[in-house]
Amino acid sequence: MRDGQELVGLHDGKTGAAAQIWPGCGNNCLSLTLPSPAGKARLVTVIQDPPAVEEIRKRPSWWGIPLLFPFPGTIPGGEYEFEGRTLRLGRPEQPIVSEGKEFPGARRDYHGFVMDLPWTVAAEHADDLGVTVRSTLNSRDFPEAHEGFPFPYQVEATYTLDADGLRLDFLARNSGRGRLPFGFGAHPFFKVPLGPIGSAEECLVSIPAAQRWNNRVVRESLARGEGGPKVARDEVLMPVPEDIDLRQPRPFVPQTYNGMYTGLVLADGKVEAFIRDPHNSLETVMRASAEFPNVVFWSPPGRPELCFEPWICPSNVFNLAARGVPGNGMVVLEPGQTWNASMWISLSGLRA
Repeated sequence: MRDGQELVGLHDGKTGAAAQIWPGCGNNCLSLTLPSPAGKARLVTVIQDPPAVEEIRKRPSWWGIPLLFPFPGTIPGGEYEFEGRTLRLGRPEQPIVSEGKEFPGARRDYHGFVMDLPWTVAAEHADDLGVTVRSTLNSRDFPEAHEGFPFPYQVEATYTLDADGLRLDFLARNSGRGRLPFGFGAHPFFKVPLGPIGSAEECLVSIPAAQRWNNRVVRESLARGEGGPKVARDEVLMPVPEDIDLRQPRPFVPQTYNGMYTGLVLADGKVEAFIRDPHNSLETVMRASAEFPNVVFWSPPGRPELCFEPWICPSNVFNLAARGVPGNGMVVLEPGQTWNASMWISLSGLRA
């Protein structure tokens, strides 16, 4: 229990690793501490908890590990297309939520619906290998939140804490009679620096990506309408400019690298991005399964944190798919079908 809210605590008795999950608000993993490598008997804060848990309810995409479903990013104006139909989130008289500006009665057209809804803890387990909690959410239980999205679904999120770090397994199931379109992303906030000395700007960051999404071209392609010309893949996906190319580690500069990287080179079949802290001789690594062809880099203004966000698709996914934008990443499940993906967070000593 913290600040009057019931949290689920995960603790690895062997390593001292600990995490806190708030099922009541998006099943957000709001904090994570992992052990420093052998010979350094201390715990390292990898994901910094907010000053109060209610901060997550106020701004659910600004803390911990928000889960972004059934779409990451935005649906501008709340209007989108699927299978020839034009749909609109919420009711016409509802004001639109903007990032960081929420008020009662507003509809959300960014980062989906599940990041602040209450999830249900379905199972907890602990053994010599680690501790696990699995939580679920059924969209039919929250009809008001899903107004304008007539595609029933069930989702599951399983967190496992063990000697290797934290693992998130995410599953989506089509529980309706029609087809279910969706996108998904995770949004972990990583603390920098990784220890008591040095500064955030002295840390190095890396994403092995050869391309970035050209948001201007994507917006223009949508403005042309369904009957307009299609855009070519090399218009949508631009080579990463030299000054923000993160294939080789570069010093972290706040607000400089923000954007969606793609054209990823996999490491042992997984997406991989890392923060390297030379002063504390530590490295935080975010790995994700190959279902994620994109990593969003984002640094929140005025905070000693940065995000490596694995996304399966760009922002505005439904409209991108309706316009035939290449690489839109939208997943469509038939009734009863499931889809899953995973993300791992670990801490290690610096690699050679």
